[in-house]
Parts: sequence; C-alpha cells; structure tokens
Amino acid sequence: MQTPTDEITFAFDFVDPGSYLVAELLHRWLPGGLEGGAPAVRLLPLELKTPPDPLVSSSDEGWRAMHEALAEAARSMEIPFSPPAFVPWTRKAHELALHAEEKADEAQAVPMHLRLFRARFAEGRDLGRVDVLVKVADEAGLDPAEVRTVLGVDRFDPAVRAARSEALELGIRGVPTLIHGLRRLEGFRTTEELETFLSEGGVRTTEATQRSE
Repeated sequence: MQTPTDEITFAFDFVDPGSYLVAELLHRWLPGGLEGGAPAVRLLPLELKTPPDPLVSSSDEGWRAMHEALAEAARSMEIPFSPPAFVPWTRKAHELALHAEEKADEAQAVPMHLRLFRARFAEGRDLGRVDVLVKVADEAGLDPAEVRTVLGVDRFDPAVRAARSEALELGIRGVPTLIHGLRRLEGFRTTEELETFLSEGGVRTTEATQRSE
C-alpha cells in the first residue's frame, strides 16, 4: 500500500471534461484542496491537440457522447457543467497556469488551475483567447498587463512542451490520468472508481471520512 504522503501525478487538459471532474473532486476531497493538499498533487499539462494540429471537432460523435455522459455525472455531483461548443487549443491556458504558480503569493484562494477549468465548464468561456485568459487572471488577483506580456512572449511555452514530452515518456496517452506510486487510473467514469483508486493507495479523503462517521 502506498503511504498518504506519496505524490499524485495528475495529467490533464483544460478542455477535457473528465479532467475537470477529477480536478473538482480532488479539490473537494483532499485536505488542503487541489494545490496544497495531502498528498501533494503534481499537475502535469498534456494538451489534447498541439498547434498547429487540427482542433478537436465538437461535432465528433465520440467527443459529443463523452460530454453527454460526463455532463450527467457532473449534475449528479452538483458540479456546474455548461461548456462552449468550440474546443480551442489550450497552450496559452497552460502557460497562464504556470505563470500563476510562479506568482502564487499574489493569487486569490481558488487555484488558477481550478479557475481555468471553471471558466470553461461552468462559465462557458473560450480559453483559446488571450483576452479571456487575461480577464481570468485579473479576477484571480494577478497583474493583467504582466499576464498579457508573459503570454505574448510565450515565456512558458517550453515548459508546456516539456510537460507533454514527460507525460508521453511516462506512458500517458490520454487525460485525465492519475499516477500514484506504481498504480494509475486512466479516464473518469465514476466517483466510486476514483475514490477506490485513492483509498487503495492509502489516501483518506474527506468524503470517505464523512461517510465512515
């Protein structure tokens, strides 16, 4: 059994609904939330599509079916779910998340990763637009002028590319993927499956604690 102090690696993309649900549940369940929880969650960006590859089509039958299934799951967990139909590239969103990590002492309580997920899936914003990302950053307490400059010069572009390469080297081919010790969970299907994965790795969640009392 893994000890609760082991790091959890969470490979994700901001346009993936399964990644959104996993992020929300980890934030709910782990003491300290998504960033600063116990155990620590290492957030590993993995873009579904990299520029200039063709974007994911929202009319794709498989993509649409996945969204419908996960929308129902989100409703059952009372997680807001109303994403826009357009599926953008997410490199700039990942760059903003890395910038926010560097400026963590300036941001507000809700982690930037969670803000970006909610911006897309709860508020229906287009995360492919720099002006939208600047607005999200401003709402989080970051300097919007600095954010616009950082995104404009692609400061964190190499880091996003490096994270993708690392994920592929780890054998990760899709999102969401969780790795805890020698165990991994690919995709999101049910809350029970996620909680089992965590509990079998020695991670005690707040939800499990509440049910056992």
